[in-house]
Amino acid sequence: MPRILSETQVRALVDMPLALEATAIAFRSLGTGTGRNVPRERLFPPATTGAPTSLQVMSAMVPELDAMGLKAYGTGHGGASFAVLLFRASTGELRGVVAADWLGRFRTGAATGVAARLLARPDSGVLAVLGAGGQAITQALAVITAMPSIREVRVWNRTGSRAASFGDRLREVGGAASSRVTVSPRERADEAVAGADVVVAITSARTPVLEGAWLTDGMHVTGAGINRANVAEIDASAVARADLVVVDHLENARREAGDLILAAEAGAFDWGRAIEVGAVATGAHPGRTSPTQVTLFESQGIAAEDVALASLLLDRAEAAGIGQVVSLSE
Repeated sequence: MPRILSETQVRALVDMPLALEATAIAFRSLGTGTGRNVPRERLFPPATTGAPTSLQVMSAMVPELDAMGLKAYGTGHGGASFAVLLFRASTGELRGVVAADWLGRFRTGAATGVAARLLARPDSGVLAVLGAGGQAITQALAVITAMPSIREVRVWNRTGSRAASFGDRLREVGGAASSRVTVSPRERADEAVAGADVVVAITSARTPVLEGAWLTDGMHVTGAGINRANVAEIDASAVARADLVVVDHLENARREAGDLILAAEAGAFDWGRAIEVGAVATGAHPGRTSPTQVTLFESQGIAAEDVALASLLLDRAEAAGIGQVVSLSE
Protein backbone atom coordinates (compact mmCIF):
# COMPACT_ATOMS: atom_id res chain seq x y z
CA MET A 1 0.00 0.00 0.00
CA PRO A 2 1.23 3.52 -0.71
CA ARG A 3 2.83 5.65 1.97
CA ILE A 4 2.15 9.39 2.27
CA LEU A 5 4.86 11.73 3.54
CA SER A 6 4.00 15.25 4.68
CA GLU A 7 6.29 18.27 4.42
CA THR A 8 7.14 17.94 8.11
CA GLN A 9 8.10 14.30 7.64
CA VAL A 10 10.18 15.05 4.54
CA ARG A 11 12.09 17.70 6.48
CA ALA A 12 12.83 15.17 9.21
CA LEU A 13 14.05 12.56 6.72
CA VAL A 14 16.01 14.45 4.08
CA ASP A 15 19.62 15.60 4.26
CA MET A 16 22.06 16.80 1.65
CA PRO A 17 24.20 13.64 1.43
CA LEU A 18 21.02 11.70 0.57
CA ALA A 19 20.00 14.30 -2.00
CA LEU A 20 23.46 14.20 -3.60
CA GLU A 21 23.33 10.40 -3.75
CA ALA A 22 19.90 10.43 -5.37
CA THR A 23 20.84 13.07 -7.92
CA ALA A 24 24.04 11.27 -8.88
CA ILE A 25 22.03 8.08 -9.45
CA ALA A 26 19.56 10.00 -11.62
CA PHE A 27 22.29 11.60 -13.72
CA ARG A 28 24.08 8.29 -14.24
CA SER A 29 20.80 6.61 -15.18
CA LEU A 30 20.13 9.19 -17.85
CA GLY A 31 23.75 9.05 -18.97
CA THR A 32 23.65 5.31 -19.56
CA GLY A 33 20.32 5.56 -21.38
CA THR A 34 18.44 3.33 -18.94
CA GLY A 35 16.61 6.24 -17.36
CA ARG A 36 14.17 8.55 -19.06
CA ASN A 37 13.10 12.12 -18.38
CA VAL A 38 10.03 13.90 -19.75
CA PRO A 39 10.25 17.71 -19.72
CA ARG A 40 7.89 19.94 -17.78
CA GLU A 41 4.51 20.76 -19.27
CA ARG A 42 2.57 23.83 -18.15
CA LEU A 43 -1.19 24.33 -18.09
CA PHE A 44 -2.58 27.83 -17.60
CA PRO A 45 -6.31 28.12 -16.80
CA PRO A 46 -8.22 31.12 -18.18
CA ALA A 47 -7.44 34.35 -16.36
CA THR A 48 -9.80 35.22 -13.53
CA THR A 49 -9.74 37.86 -10.83
CA GLY A 50 -6.61 37.75 -8.72
CA ALA A 51 -3.28 36.20 -9.57
CA PRO A 52 -3.00 33.73 -12.48
CA THR A 53 -2.65 30.03 -11.72
CA SER A 54 -0.89 27.12 -13.39
CA LEU A 55 -0.45 23.36 -13.23
CA GLN A 56 3.02 22.06 -14.02
CA VAL A 57 3.81 18.36 -14.51
CA MET A 58 7.08 16.52 -15.18
CA SER A 59 7.86 12.79 -15.14
CA ALA A 60 10.76 10.36 -15.22
CA MET A 61 11.93 6.79 -14.80
CA VAL A 62 15.01 5.64 -12.84
CA PRO A 63 15.14 1.84 -13.25
CA GLU A 64 18.17 1.49 -10.96
CA LEU A 65 15.84 2.40 -8.08
CA ASP A 66 12.84 0.50 -9.51
CA ALA A 67 11.22 3.93 -9.66
CA MET A 68 9.07 5.92 -12.02
CA GLY A 69 6.83 8.80 -11.25
CA LEU A 70 5.90 12.40 -11.67
CA LYS A 71 6.08 15.69 -9.87
CA ALA A 72 3.10 17.99 -10.16
CA TYR A 73 2.63 21.41 -8.69
CA GLY A 74 0.07 24.14 -8.82
CA THR A 75 0.89 27.82 -8.55
CA GLY A 76 -1.35 30.69 -7.56
CA HIS A 77 -1.67 33.71 -5.31
CA GLY A 78 -0.83 31.58 -2.26
CA GLY A 79 2.43 30.29 -3.74
CA ALA A 80 2.99 26.75 -4.99
CA SER A 81 1.93 23.27 -3.83
CA PHE A 82 4.22 20.37 -4.78
CA ALA A 83 3.81 16.58 -4.72
CA VAL A 84 5.63 13.57 -6.15
CA LEU A 85 3.72 10.41 -7.06
CA LEU A 86 6.12 7.46 -7.05
CA PHE A 87 5.42 4.08 -8.68
CA ARG A 88 7.45 0.87 -8.80
CA ALA A 89 8.87 0.54 -12.30
CA SER A 90 8.73 -3.27 -12.10
CA THR A 91 5.06 -3.59 -11.18
CA GLY A 92 3.37 -0.24 -11.79
CA GLU A 93 2.30 -0.22 -8.14
CA LEU A 94 1.85 3.19 -6.50
CA ARG A 95 4.51 3.29 -3.81
CA GLY A 96 3.96 6.69 -2.28
CA VAL A 97 2.92 10.31 -2.40
CA VAL A 98 5.62 12.67 -1.16
CA ALA A 99 5.21 16.37 -0.38
CA ALA A 100 7.83 18.04 -2.52
CA ASP A 101 8.58 21.63 -1.52
CA TRP A 102 11.53 20.77 0.75
CA LEU A 103 12.37 17.80 -1.46
CA GLY A 104 12.54 20.15 -4.45
CA ARG A 105 14.83 22.59 -2.68
CA PHE A 106 17.23 19.80 -1.79
CA ARG A 107 17.25 18.13 -5.19
CA THR A 108 17.77 21.49 -6.95
CA GLY A 109 20.72 22.21 -4.70
CA ALA A 110 22.02 18.67 -5.12
CA ALA A 111 22.08 18.98 -8.92
CA THR A 112 24.38 21.98 -8.53
CA GLY A 113 26.49 20.09 -6.00
CA VAL A 114 26.92 16.99 -8.15
CA ALA A 115 27.77 19.11 -11.19
CA ALA A 116 30.33 21.11 -9.17
CA ARG A 117 31.97 17.90 -7.98
CA LEU A 118 32.20 16.74 -11.61
CA LEU A 119 33.20 20.02 -13.27
CA ALA A 120 34.85 22.42 -10.81
CA ARG A 121 38.57 22.34 -10.05
CA PRO A 122 39.16 19.90 -7.17
CA ASP A 123 41.08 22.54 -5.23
CA SER A 124 38.24 25.09 -5.37
CA GLY A 125 38.05 27.03 -2.11
CA VAL A 126 35.71 29.99 -2.66
CA LEU A 127 32.02 29.80 -3.55
CA ALA A 128 30.07 32.89 -4.68
CA VAL A 129 26.28 32.74 -4.51
CA LEU A 130 24.23 35.36 -6.34
CA GLY A 131 20.86 35.26 -4.62
CA ALA A 132 19.99 34.74 -0.96
CA GLY A 133 16.51 33.20 -0.93
CA GLY A 134 15.49 29.77 0.33
CA GLN A 135 16.73 28.02 -2.80
CA ALA A 136 20.11 29.72 -2.43
CA ILE A 137 20.58 28.13 0.99
CA THR A 138 20.39 24.59 -0.38
CA GLN A 139 22.56 25.55 -3.35
CA ALA A 140 25.34 26.61 -0.99
CA LEU A 141 24.81 23.60 1.28
CA ALA A 142 25.06 21.22 -1.67
CA VAL A 143 28.30 22.69 -2.98
CA ILE A 144 30.06 22.74 0.39
CA THR A 145 28.86 19.18 1.08
CA ALA A 146 29.94 17.88 -2.32
CA MET A 147 33.25 19.80 -2.24
CA PRO A 148 34.95 19.75 1.19
CA SER A 149 37.66 22.03 -0.21
CA ILE A 150 35.25 25.00 -0.08
CA ARG A 151 36.13 27.21 2.88
CA GLU A 152 34.50 30.55 2.04
CA VAL A 153 30.99 31.43 0.83
CA ARG A 154 30.37 34.92 -0.50
CA VAL A 155 26.76 36.05 -0.89
CA TRP A 156 25.21 38.86 -2.87
CA ASN A 157 21.53 39.71 -3.09
CA ARG A 158 19.61 42.75 -4.24
CA THR A 159 18.08 42.82 -0.76
CA GLY A 160 21.02 43.32 1.56
CA SER A 161 19.23 42.05 4.67
CA ARG A 162 18.77 38.61 3.17
CA ALA A 163 22.46 38.40 2.36
CA ALA A 164 23.32 39.50 5.89
CA SER A 165 21.25 36.68 7.42
CA PHE A 166 22.48 34.04 4.95
CA GLY A 167 25.10 32.53 7.26
CA ASP A 168 22.62 32.00 10.11
CA ARG A 169 20.05 30.46 7.78
CA LEU A 170 22.67 28.19 6.21
CA ARG A 171 23.72 26.92 9.64
CA GLU A 172 20.09 26.23 10.58
CA VAL A 173 19.71 23.94 7.58
CA GLY A 174 23.25 22.65 7.12
CA GLY A 175 24.44 21.95 10.65
CA ALA A 176 28.01 20.65 10.86
CA ALA A 177 28.63 20.87 7.12
CA SER A 178 28.14 24.63 7.20
CA SER A 179 30.16 25.24 10.35
CA ARG A 180 33.51 24.81 8.56
CA VAL A 181 32.93 27.68 6.09
CA THR A 182 32.99 31.42 6.58
CA VAL A 183 30.05 33.30 5.08
CA SER A 184 30.39 36.93 4.07
CA PRO A 185 27.80 39.18 2.38
CA ARG A 186 29.01 41.40 -0.44
CA GLU A 187 27.52 44.70 -1.55
CA ARG A 188 28.07 44.12 -5.27
CA ALA A 189 27.70 41.03 -7.42
CA ASP A 190 31.01 41.60 -9.20
CA GLU A 191 32.74 41.86 -5.82
CA ALA A 192 31.32 38.47 -4.79
CA VAL A 193 32.45 36.85 -8.03
CA ALA A 194 35.97 38.31 -8.15
CA GLY A 195 38.46 35.57 -7.26
CA ALA A 196 35.78 32.91 -6.66
CA ASP A 197 36.33 29.36 -7.89
CA VAL A 198 32.66 28.32 -8.06
CA VAL A 199 29.83 30.75 -8.87
CA VAL A 200 26.13 29.96 -8.51
CA ALA A 201 23.36 32.23 -9.81
CA ILE A 202 20.05 31.38 -8.15
CA THR A 203 17.75 34.37 -8.54
CA SER A 204 14.34 35.32 -9.88
CA ALA A 205 15.89 38.18 -11.87
CA ARG A 206 14.46 39.00 -15.27
CA THR A 207 17.75 40.53 -16.43
CA PRO A 208 21.27 39.12 -16.02
CA VAL A 209 23.01 39.36 -12.64
CA LEU A 210 26.24 37.70 -13.85
CA GLU A 211 28.39 39.19 -16.59
CA GLY A 212 30.98 37.45 -18.70
CA ALA A 213 33.52 40.20 -18.03
CA TRP A 214 33.70 39.06 -14.40
CA LEU A 215 34.70 35.47 -15.21
CA THR A 216 38.32 34.35 -15.01
CA ASP A 217 40.19 31.22 -16.02
CA GLY A 218 39.31 28.10 -14.07
CA MET A 219 35.90 29.18 -12.77
CA HIS A 220 32.93 26.85 -12.62
CA VAL A 221 29.56 28.57 -13.01
CA THR A 222 26.03 27.30 -12.42
CA GLY A 223 22.83 28.98 -13.58
CA ALA A 224 20.03 27.50 -11.48
CA GLY A 225 17.38 30.18 -11.13
CA ILE A 226 15.83 30.28 -14.60
CA ASN A 227 13.44 27.81 -16.21
CA ARG A 228 11.81 30.20 -18.67
CA ALA A 229 12.85 30.74 -22.27
CA ASN A 230 12.49 34.52 -22.35
CA VAL A 231 14.61 35.62 -19.36
CA ALA A 232 18.24 35.16 -18.32
CA GLU A 233 20.28 35.63 -15.15
CA ILE A 234 23.61 35.00 -16.95
CA ASP A 235 24.44 37.28 -19.86
CA ALA A 236 25.35 36.09 -23.35
CA SER A 237 29.01 37.01 -22.93
CA ALA A 238 29.26 34.70 -19.92
CA VAL A 239 27.82 31.83 -21.95
CA ALA A 240 30.25 32.62 -24.77
CA ARG A 241 33.13 32.69 -22.26
CA ALA A 242 32.44 29.11 -21.14
CA ASP A 243 34.73 26.49 -22.66
CA LEU A 244 32.34 23.71 -21.66
CA VAL A 245 28.54 24.03 -21.42
CA VAL A 246 26.70 21.27 -19.58
CA VAL A 247 22.93 20.91 -19.11
CA ASP A 248 20.84 18.64 -16.91
CA HIS A 249 18.69 17.46 -19.84
CA LEU A 250 19.13 18.70 -23.40
CA GLU A 251 15.50 18.56 -24.54
CA ASN A 252 14.41 20.37 -21.41
CA ALA A 253 17.17 22.98 -21.75
CA ARG A 254 16.10 23.78 -25.29
CA ARG A 255 12.68 24.65 -23.88
CA GLU A 256 13.57 26.39 -20.63
CA ALA A 257 17.22 27.44 -20.35
CA GLY A 258 16.73 31.15 -20.96
CA ASP A 259 20.44 31.82 -20.39
CA LEU A 260 21.31 29.57 -23.34
CA ILE A 261 18.28 30.31 -25.51
CA LEU A 262 18.85 34.06 -25.44
CA ALA A 263 22.61 33.63 -25.91
CA ALA A 264 21.92 31.47 -28.98
CA GLU A 265 19.57 34.11 -30.36
CA ALA A 266 22.34 36.68 -29.88
CA GLY A 267 24.81 34.49 -31.80
CA ALA A 268 26.91 33.83 -28.67
CA PHE A 269 26.08 30.11 -28.31
CA ASP A 270 25.56 27.09 -30.52
CA TRP A 271 23.45 24.23 -29.17
CA GLY A 272 25.92 21.79 -30.69
CA ARG A 273 28.26 22.72 -27.82
CA ALA A 274 25.91 21.53 -25.08
CA ILE A 275 26.40 18.16 -23.43
CA GLU A 276 24.31 16.48 -20.75
CA VAL A 277 25.68 16.09 -17.25
CA GLY A 278 24.86 12.38 -17.43
CA ALA A 279 27.59 11.98 -20.05
CA VAL A 280 30.13 13.40 -17.61
CA ALA A 281 28.75 11.36 -14.71
CA THR A 282 29.21 8.11 -16.64
CA GLY A 283 32.60 9.03 -18.14
CA ALA A 284 31.27 9.17 -21.69
CA HIS A 285 32.51 12.78 -21.77
CA PRO A 286 35.69 13.83 -19.94
CA GLY A 287 34.21 17.04 -18.52
CA ARG A 288 36.86 19.55 -17.49
CA THR A 289 40.16 18.77 -19.18
CA SER A 290 42.21 21.75 -17.98
CA PRO A 291 42.46 23.78 -14.76
CA THR A 292 42.09 26.97 -16.82
CA GLN A 293 38.81 26.04 -18.50
CA VAL A 294 35.62 27.92 -17.61
CA THR A 295 32.78 25.44 -17.16
CA LEU A 296 29.06 26.26 -17.13
CA PHE A 297 26.27 24.07 -15.79
CA GLU A 298 22.69 25.04 -16.65
CA SER A 299 20.15 23.50 -14.28
CA GLN A 300 16.42 23.82 -14.92
CA GLY A 301 15.44 21.02 -12.53
CA ILE A 302 14.27 17.71 -13.96
CA ALA A 303 11.88 15.01 -12.78
CA ALA A 304 14.55 12.31 -12.66
CA GLU A 305 16.02 14.14 -9.66
CA ASP A 306 12.61 14.24 -7.92
CA VAL A 307 11.88 10.57 -8.60
CA ALA A 308 15.27 9.41 -7.34
CA LEU A 309 15.12 11.45 -4.13
CA ALA A 310 11.51 10.50 -3.43
CA SER A 311 12.50 6.85 -3.78
CA LEU A 312 15.36 7.12 -1.27
CA LEU A 313 13.15 9.12 1.12
CA LEU A 314 10.51 6.40 1.01
CA ASP A 315 13.23 3.84 1.77
CA ARG A 316 14.10 5.81 4.91
CA ALA A 317 10.46 6.31 5.83
CA GLU A 318 9.69 2.61 5.53
CA ALA A 319 12.71 1.66 7.65
CA ALA A 320 11.71 4.18 10.34
CA GLY A 321 7.97 3.58 10.20
CA ILE A 322 7.31 7.20 9.23
CA GLY A 323 4.34 8.31 7.12
CA GLN A 324 0.73 7.29 6.69
CA VAL A 325 0.09 4.01 4.89
CA VAL A 326 -3.24 4.06 3.06
CA SER A 327 -5.31 1.82 0.84
CA LEU A 328 -6.71 3.55 -2.20
CA SER A 329 -8.78 0.54 -3.20
CA GLU A 330 -11.08 0.59 -0.17
